[in-house]
Amino acid sequence: MKIRSILALILVAGLLWACETTDPLIRDAQISAQLMDYESALEYSEQALEADSSNALAHYYRGYALGGIAQETEPPSDRRPVYEEMRDAMESARSFGEVMESRPGELDEIDDYIVSLWAYEHNAGAQIMTDDSTRQATENPDQTAVDHFENAITIEPDSSISYVVLSSINYQMGNVDEAISMYETAISKMDEPLADDYEFLISLYFMDGSYEEARNLAMEAVEAYPDEPLFAQFLADTYLETGESEKATELLRELIAGDPDNPQFYFALGTQLYRMAQDHLDEASGAYERAYQMEEQAGQLSSSEQEEVRQEAERIRTEGEAAEEEGNRLADMAVEEMQNVIELTPNDDSAYNILGIIYQNRAAAQFDKRNNTLDNELSMQYDQNARDYLQESMQYYERAAELNPDEPEYWQSLFQIYTTLGMDEEAEEAMEKANF
Repeated sequence: MKIRSILALILVAGLLWACETTDPLIRDAQISAQLMDYESALEYSEQALEADSSNALAHYYRGYALGGIAQETEPPSDRRPVYEEMRDAMESARSFGEVMESRPGELDEIDDYIVSLWAYEHNAGAQIMTDDSTRQATENPDQTAVDHFENAITIEPDSSISYVVLSSINYQMGNVDEAISMYETAISKMDEPLADDYEFLISLYFMDGSYEEARNLAMEAVEAYPDEPLFAQFLADTYLETGESEKATELLRELIAGDPDNPQFYFALGTQLYRMAQDHLDEASGAYERAYQMEEQAGQLSSSEQEEVRQEAERIRTEGEAAEEEGNRLADMAVEEMQNVIELTPNDDSAYNILGIIYQNRAAAQFDKRNNTLDNELSMQYDQNARDYLQESMQYYERAAELNPDEPEYWQSLFQIYTTLGMDEEAEEAMEKANF
């Protein structure tokens, strides 16, 4: 006997005879339901409804029969309209039962029956997604799992967990729009969405390019989880994606003004500023490289052409210097914000890591300048500047690694710096800890 049949029998057995009835059609529907002869139970209950459309027990047994019929219907995609009829019948049973002088006991079991049907469909979908043997034995497993979960939400529309899983499956199948729709519904049905719920839906919005929706949900998440830095960063990123970096920093400064003791807002602002700084430093490095290539090529040109190329190279180099100056200004601001984080939370290894990244990036920019100049004296100066920045970067990475020695990323960064600075013993130790 199938498990669902056993479950159905148990549900009916304890309740079937609890209601005394003189209606022979209802009694026949009861007996047929007990015997799991759902077609007959449906027929008897519908005959009873023809005689009295307000018969609560007739609606109940009609719904019960439809639930059983739906479970036996193949393929699962064909069950949805039957489950819809089942819900309508059970709602009618509730409605008519409320006005009866003597309320039938069966009506108290409607919720349990609906939950049992929901569990059957939800678990069938989960089995396909989590059990390899079931998945391999199922034709078109992803779509079949979707069918089961859609049956589950048809049975119980308020079940947020089925919407969550449906969203995840649709995401895996590449149906981003449907994944978003399902997760929006899931969150709307949650009393208090978890941080992970907000994160997943916001990430889907970013993937879809729906930055306004991402911004609105991120603001809601910031209010619900003020200690989670990710949501403040998401807020800033929505502006960054639309080319409004100044608005991003302005928004984060407003959050700081409203809650000046929240280190997560400083962290998000510092991260935002360092990303903006890096964009400018990358722009500068590109300009220096183009100028250097033009200066090298100038030697192969005629005198008149050389002057023109060199002037253009100088113009590009000047643009690079302006971009570098702006990058350094923003980097200094980022450092200040991260220092605020450390002041509020002295043991925040992630803040030290960001500081290490900022100075390591500044060092990389100086190395790029060194590699793209024909002036030996300037080349030596840029090299020394880069090494000075690496020394500062190293101190921050070492502190991060001290606070969280199990994070391989910190040791990987230290390995790179130790190697560049010729600190061979330290580099070897860092390599071991980084699990290279």
